[in-house]
Amino acid sequence: MNFMRLTTLLLAALLSLAACGKSEESSTSAAVDADLKLLAYVPADTPYLAASLEPIPADVIDSYLARMQPVIDMLQADLSTARAELESTDAAASENPEAKMMSALLDEFDGNLSRSGLAGLGIDLGSNKVAYGLGAFPVMRVGLSNAEALRETILRILRNAEISAPEQNYQGVAFWRLADDDPADVPMGLYVSIMEDHLAIGLLPTTAEDELLPLFLGLEMPASNDAGERLVKLNRTHGYTSHGSGILELHALADQFLRPENLAARMMAASGEYDPASMTQECVSEIHGIIDNTPRMTMGVKELSTTAVAMQYRVETPSSLAGSLADLVARIPAANKLSNRLMDLAFGLKFGAARDFVREKVLAITEQPYQCGHLQNLNVSAIQALEKLNQPLPPFVNNFRGVRISLNEIMMSQDAIPENARGHLAVHVEQPQMFVGMAQMFLPDLAELALQPGSPPVRLPESLIEVPGIVAYAAMSEEAIGLAVGEGEEAGLPDYLNQEPADDGTFFSASYDMAAYVQYSNMLKNNPVSGDSLNYEGESEIQDHTNKYAEAMATAYKEMGGRSYVSMGFGADGLVIENRATFKPQ
Repeated sequence: MNFMRLTTLLLAALLSLAACGKSEESSTSAAVDADLKLLAYVPADTPYLAASLEPIPADVIDSYLARMQPVIDMLQADLSTARAELESTDAAASENPEAKMMSALLDEFDGNLSRSGLAGLGIDLGSNKVAYGLGAFPVMRVGLSNAEALRETILRILRNAEISAPEQNYQGVAFWRLADDDPADVPMGLYVSIMEDHLAIGLLPTTAEDELLPLFLGLEMPASNDAGERLVKLNRTHGYTSHGSGILELHALADQFLRPENLAARMMAASGEYDPASMTQECVSEIHGIIDNTPRMTMGVKELSTTAVAMQYRVETPSSLAGSLADLVARIPAANKLSNRLMDLAFGLKFGAARDFVREKVLAITEQPYQCGHLQNLNVSAIQALEKLNQPLPPFVNNFRGVRISLNEIMMSQDAIPENARGHLAVHVEQPQMFVGMAQMFLPDLAELALQPGSPPVRLPESLIEVPGIVAYAAMSEEAIGLAVGEGEEAGLPDYLNQEPADDGTFFSASYDMAAYVQYSNMLKNNPVSGDSLNYEGESEIQDHTNKYAEAMATAYKEMGGRSYVSMGFGADGLVIENRATFKPQ
């Protein structure tokens, strides 16, 4: 039996529910103390860490739970339906391991999809959580409402699913070890322990229990710990709130596999895949050189309220590389954050300069190839890439600066094919007049249009429009060629073309209506949210119910979603990605 697959389903169900909110009984001070207690388990040399320093405000949790109530109601109805379906299956089907697991989960969650019901199972919706690495191996700790209640819940599920996973004991501390009967070359197990006040979960090598279990089970605490200080400094530096942030040190993570003394490296050597002890110092230096172009990634919550949530992600680079990347960004207007249109999108990049930048980096590899035997494929790839990059770019591509789209409406057929639209399009190039002149040489109907920078929009002949019935106008500015689609949209085209460009390193930005995004996404998948369930022929009952859950979530997302704004840009220390989502009033 595949224990890892089945038990991961169980843990995913428990943890997804635990991530939803904060119990009414938990006080703020108690939550902070518990969170700091969980951080005490984190070793100072962990290569990655994510946690919150403060609990999510109760009003925020309550607002999200209220918005999710239709989903909870639908899940409860699905649970009842699923129970009836499982009870009506024939004996052979009911003996299927996945069916047994589903039945066991239904027994526990049916009728308990509420704060009080989940608390009775031991799950605290307001629990504090921390994720980190014991070396390269991930560990997560989640606070509980009642440790003994959760223990009894898990034991009932395993017993009813007929999964033989007896509790183990290490120096007086109980835990479960869940591993496949036929392990891979690197034997791994899912370790679960219900501690006095929290649930500990780790994906650890089964052959290193004496080394890792004392730390995992809290029998030994880290010799040094700075998790709290690291997160406080990170939050202060980037303006993250205390409601969640994380760090991934790629250099340190790589060393877990490169340095022979580290456990991950020893595991790789034992598996026979490669022996880090044979890795030359030249190899280590060259691999570090590649990784140190992006040595660290961070993320954090920038805003959290009942009406909006904002996240930021950063991929750090050396300042010299960050400056070179920033020089590739074209200065075009960004998407309007306050837009009330269906979608605003902007992408600006100097394609010719970007090609030259990539060519420079590839050329450096060909002139000074990697000496490390593990990196020889990169040398070959560099030679192949250089041949392509040496080909001249067409004038339009070489002088391309960006594209912007602003849609007020888009109409699609039942086959998810666009039939009509209303909005604006702008293509930014150097010397727009030259490109229009070239196009007029090949399109006689276009040659009759008097397109000049600053002139009023002119209507395009129907012969130039592939979709019948669409009205379109064209206009030009000193830096872009514009198109307005839909009667009346031409009035706003000149202002659209002449918007002020962004000058903050942003090369991609998009603002869109979240409800419309869900609707069109489902149309493209030929799966209207309001229609029938997806037909996944031959999939297991677990997958069927997962699909229903996804549909329910999509429906709730459509009902609650306001607007989402996403941006990507190069700052002084690397790539910065931001996302802010708003929610409709309740």
